Amino acid sequence: MTARNVDLNKIRVFIDRCCKTEAECGTCNKAHCLIGFAQTALAYARQKNTTRIPRGHEFVPHDDFRVYYQQDLIEALAEVLLQCQNCRDNHEEECVINVTRRSLELALLGENFDYEGSVSAYLMQAGRHNPETGGRLLQAYQERKKT
Repeated sequence: MTARNVDLNKIRVFIDRCCKTEAECGTCNKAHCLIGFAQTALAYARQKNTTRIPRGHEFVPHDDFRVYYQQDLIEALAEVLLQCQNCRDNHEEECVINVTRRSLELALLGENFDYEGSVSAYLMQAGRHNPETGGRLLQAYQERKKT
C-alpha cells in the first residue's frame, strides 16, 4: 500500500508540537515515548513511501506515563483523523494513520480503543470515554475540516 492522499509531513508538524524535547524529558528514548514513537512511524512510512508499518501497532509504547500538553495532542489527533481514509471494512491495524492515532490516543486518553475505520464512530467513542476531551477533539476536528 503506498501513501495515497496522506500528507505525512503535515501530520509530522502536529506531532512535533507534542514533543516535550530533551529539555523537559531528559534523554530522548523514542522507543519508550509515545510522541517519539509516532515520529519514528511517520519517518518510516515516508522513507519507505508506504502507509503500512508491519506490526507497528504492536510496538506502541505502553510504558510512557509522561503528561503531555492536552491541546497539542488534541490538535495532532484531529489532524491524524482528517488524514484517515475512512476505510471501514478495509481498515488495517498496520496503517501509519492507525499506528499514529494509537500513540496519540494513549497519550491523550490513557487507553486504546478499537478502531472500525470510521472517524465519526471513533469520535463518538472518544466522547463516551471522556466527554470533555472527546468534545474538544470533535471541535478541533470540525474546525480543521473547514480549512
